[in-house]
Amino acid sequence: GTMTTYGPFAETTPRGQTGWIDERRRPIAEHVRAVLGKLDGTSRFTFTVWRGSNPERIVVTHDDDAETFIQAAGSAEAMTVEVRLRGEDGDHHLYTIGRKQTAGAGTEETVLVPIGPDRSVRVLLREIFSADEAAEIFAAFTRTDTVPEAYARRELDLSVAQSEPR
Repeated sequence: GTMTTYGPFAETTPRGQTGWIDERRRPIAEHVRAVLGKLDGTSRFTFTVWRGSNPERIVVTHDDDAETFIQAAGSAEAMTVEVRLRGEDGDHHLYTIGRKQTAGAGTEETVLVPIGPDRSVRVLLREIFSADEAAEIFAAFTRTDTVPEAYARRELDLSVAQSEPR
């Protein structure tokens, strides 16, 4: 018979549950927007989506080395979006997504975004998105496996701590 396949996208929800996204229930763009709207910055902080490497298995495994992913943290009103992409060097790089800098902008304002009960991450003001805006970036990622050229990418140096105490 035909093999059952799942996915291709998996998620870790704001409540910390990992599983396949069932696109038969509702289109992925709608699903992502609904979940991002639940982020509250007090008990629900993060949402991650990736293309699962094992769509024939009902249990999703998250192979950190093989995957690209997109992740949001914060609240529905103000969240940061990070994406892990394979670079031209063949290695994966983690980026914070933002709007492109306007020419002549001086010192940039930063904001602290809660990413857990006791941790926050500091990002640029132009790297803060509403759930509506973030949902568009997530939807583009599920269609293209990357982020639209219209957005800036700031590579994160993973050798230094990315969060600070709240």
